[in-house]
Amino acid sequence: MSEVHIGDVGTIYRVVLTDEAGTVVDPSTATTVQFLFQVPGGAVITKDATVVPLGGSPPTSWELTYQIVAGDGLGSPPGEFHATAGPLKIQLHLAWADGSTFHSDIRTTDEDGRELRIYRNLE
Repeated sequence: MSEVHIGDVGTIYRVVLTDEAGTVVDPSTATTVQFLFQVPGGAVITKDATVVPLGGSPPTSWELTYQIVAGDGLGSPPGEFHATAGPLKIQLHLAWADGSTFHSDIRTTDEDGRELRIYRNLE
């Protein structure tokens, strides 16, 4: 992932779904599959995730994705998702019809260990 800047649209967030021990979590029967984004300033924005099976058929793991679109942020009317510079945190949330739930660890870095951050533009 390259740097994400204030106002960027089209950014795709991707996270392979594992629990605290690194074990793969199967979301295929979950009724709720979401990204919880804590944006700079502390507000949490919840977005429905897309489930992408990985590793063949049957899948051996799953990746959750979400693509930022214009007007995806907070407020009424909604502002932009990448509205403020600063650190970003991500947590995944799943729920099933039987009432069980799962929350991933809170992520502050991407898969390459780089900090999740929204950067200022030079202008």
